[in-house]
Amino acid sequence: MPVDFTNVFYDNIMESLATVINGEFKTPVYYDSHKGNQSFLLSPVADNFITFLSTGQQREYEIQISYQLKTGGQYTKLNIKQVSLIMERLKKLIYNNKIYNNGSVWFDAHLPSIEYLRDEDDDTLLKGVATFNCNSIEVIT
Repeated sequence: MPVDFTNVFYDNIMESLATVINGEFKTPVYYDSHKGNQSFLLSPVADNFITFLSTGQQREYEIQISYQLKTGGQYTKLNIKQVSLIMERLKKLIYNNKIYNNGSVWFDAHLPSIEYLRDEDDDTLLKGVATFNCNSIEVIT
């Protein structure tokens, strides 16, 4: 008899995160690679077991959120400011959605780290790379 399951990581966590980001930014969100002058890229990183519950389990999910800006010219403080403004706005957005759908999708969402990177091979590319963590209760029937 086949096992009945839900793809929690993709269907619940990643798709909901994309929905939250799309609701705030006019910048496209992708899963495979950056495209255009600016975009977000969501990459799954980890799915960790936390504890068993009487009707399921609690798990922690980690997703890398990368924002990329193609400056099209010189590397300036205005470019750095633009990337840092997006990442600051993303921090606030995740804070405002730390509990999503009354906790039925995720809770305790946060961005424990953000890195700012300049592409070594292409001086026109700037990135802000955030680590997104959240917890979710998976009911097992």
